[in-house]
Amino acid sequence: MNFPLSAETISGILGPYGPLDRVRANWPLVEAALDRAGIYSDLVAVAAIATIAVETGSFSPVRERGGPAYLAGLYEGRKDLGNDVAGDGVRFCGRGFIQITGRWDYTHFGKETGHDLAGNPELAMDPSVAADVLARFFKDRGVPQFAEARNWSAVRRRVNGGMIGWQRFSDAVTALVAALDSTPAAAGNSTEVIA
Repeated sequence: MNFPLSAETISGILGPYGPLDRVRANWPLVEAALDRAGIYSDLVAVAAIATIAVETGSFSPVRERGGPAYLAGLYEGRKDLGNDVAGDGVRFCGRGFIQITGRWDYTHFGKETGHDLAGNPELAMDPSVAADVLARFFKDRGVPQFAEARNWSAVRRRVNGGMIGWQRFSDAVTALVAALDSTPAAAGNSTEVIA
């Protein structure tokens, strides 16, 4: 693959948010998805790794926590999410490496990736599907341009809509960029961190 840091290095940087077995299993899927989407670069990879660490806490796809009543209370009838059928609030809760949420997201990213996510929302929990969704999400939201500009706060806002998890994200980015800068391939290629 392209990224010059090993799974062991990535896991070491992420600590409890990047168990080695999960980084080994899932990072190649994400990296390949970024390639297929035509957005791979070392800095986009940094954005993806840090995002997954923050969004999942485990470097594997997750399902949004909460029982049916809680999820219905958050999402049922939410036209802004495309939830216009009874039961959509629970059916289209957050899943994946990033939390796609709502009928609109599941339909859109299903079409973009060629997976029937609207018909089978649990597919978003499959690591290869979750990787495809993350790559398309990044592309749709313009994340690569902010990663390339090293505007990490904009990367975080594009994914999260705010700055929840900023410290963990920022710490991961700083450590990943420092590790990249120390690789032989980085000689002469500055990856200066700009918040």
